[in-house]
Amino acid sequence: MHSFDKSFKNYFCDAISCSLGEFFDVFDEFSEEQILTLLNNDELNALCEFAVIKNKKAGVGELYLKVPFPSFGRNALDKYHIDGKEILSARQMGNLTTGDFVGERVMLYVEDLLDYKEGALSELSDFLAKAEMPVIISLGRTLEEVGKVVNRYGKSPVEILEDFGFLDRNCYVYDLNFIDKEDQKLLSSYDTTLIFSPRSDGEEGKGAINLYNFIYNRLKFVFSSGKCYNIDMLGEGKLASINTNNLMYERGLVKTSDLLDALLVEKAEKDYENINIFDERVDIEDERLNIDYLNLREKVIEIAKRIKEKI
Repeated sequence: MHSFDKSFKNYFCDAISCSLGEFFDVFDEFSEEQILTLLNNDELNALCEFAVIKNKKAGVGELYLKVPFPSFGRNALDKYHIDGKEILSARQMGNLTTGDFVGERVMLYVEDLLDYKEGALSELSDFLAKAEMPVIISLGRTLEEVGKVVNRYGKSPVEILEDFGFLDRNCYVYDLNFIDKEDQKLLSSYDTTLIFSPRSDGEEGKGAINLYNFIYNRLKFVFSSGKCYNIDMLGEGKLASINTNNLMYERGLVKTSDLLDALLVEKAEKDYENINIFDERVDIEDERLNIDYLNLREKVIEIAKRIKEKI
């Protein structure tokens, strides 16, 4: 039994890689488009539900789930009584209908600013304002990407978001490995939430995040599992702390309370400062939940086998 009794927030979980990732390296071997052409709706629903139940077993109470199409995560979130939203690619903006916004449980994901010309960015910003929809925008995923964005627009990534009005929206910024101090200061002028995925970044070979600068600039941040198939939110906090200590050559720069505030749905009432809380592993033991998990896992194994045979 674990002693940790609070639920976590997971602000970005890719349903496809979370479900299939333990059986093969999903996006290293295949593109998302390739995989989706081989899946029917029942299989997509199974993958999304498996990602949700993994989060439920890991103690997640609020989940933002990246799904390939609208509504594929909503039923699973309701079934397992998890608050949260579906994350949809902004490329699907033109295909969304009024029904997709029911309950305000949808947000758009801008995966790469380089995918959009200036007119498209303006259109997207106007759409978000009219729909009052949150947006997640990837920034600084690689140094090369940042350089290309600066060359195209003549401005830093965060300055671009400011110019097009994204920072005035309900805006989340993701993939922050190469955002410099000036952009961090600019972000501190807005009510923007920063999303970090330390474990997923490490697996993908991205740069380590230094949380000290974000805390110093009083920026609001949260954690996510990203493309990880193994959900462990305390593990995200632990790696964020280790990365910062290693980069700054000093222990204790990030307080346990700061990390827990970013990880938890509700503020921790206990004093966790003097115990090794990040060494714990949360695994909810519930008979009905475990049966659902095992049944779904068998389905996903069969789906994974079939995908690998066909591509």
